[in-house]
Amino acid sequence: MCFSATASFTASLSLSVLGIATLTQTTSKNQILLASFPLLFATQQFLEGMVWLNLDHQSSLLYSIGAYGFLSFATGVWLILCPVSVYLLEKDPLRQKVILTLTIIGLGLGIYLLSCVIREEVLATNYSGNLLYHLNLIYDFKFISFYEICKYLYLLVISLPFLISSQRLLMLFGILLILSFILADSFYQTTFISVWCFFAAALSSSLWVIFLDWKTYSPELKN
Repeated sequence: MCFSATASFTASLSLSVLGIATLTQTTSKNQILLASFPLLFATQQFLEGMVWLNLDHQSSLLYSIGAYGFLSFATGVWLILCPVSVYLLEKDPLRQKVILTLTIIGLGLGIYLLSCVIREEVLATNYSGNLLYHLNLIYDFKFISFYEICKYLYLLVISLPFLISSQRLLMLFGILLILSFILADSFYQTTFISVWCFFAAALSSSLWVIFLDWKTYSPELKN
């Protein structure tokens, strides 16, 4: 599998169209955050497209906007938005408490990871057709074990809210999210950040189907 600026911009355009279509399927204000995921992923993929175009000009403003913008989503934004989006849709008190706890954990982890990115000069290279972001937290041997802990804690925070949701389709979405993680970690470990974000972006397109199903068959979600 080979990625490129074309792949990122194509994904961005496609997700933008699907994102608008998904938002039109919402029936309550509590659904808007989750429904906006395709548009947010479209933005993230557009930012990575900017990185691809400026790999040979890493001192440029466009490269900095692309790289730091992309990594802000990857290290901070999703850790907060994933649990919050499910929390807004959940009506079971016990599940809400668990998801709220995960949100707090995600906030702490997101602040830490994002601060690591901000403190560093982010360098990206084309590694076997994928983008490799050189971050000391990840690639310094001293931090490999800690990086693995952070990686699986990250997965827990963004996937468990979907898995414990009262909505069966969100449970399925959580399972697919974990499978995409396993695929990226197994075959693209070196360029894991870029590849998993691409997979997750593609997966977000399924939210249009989920919201269409809710609008058609789940009137209790319209409140």
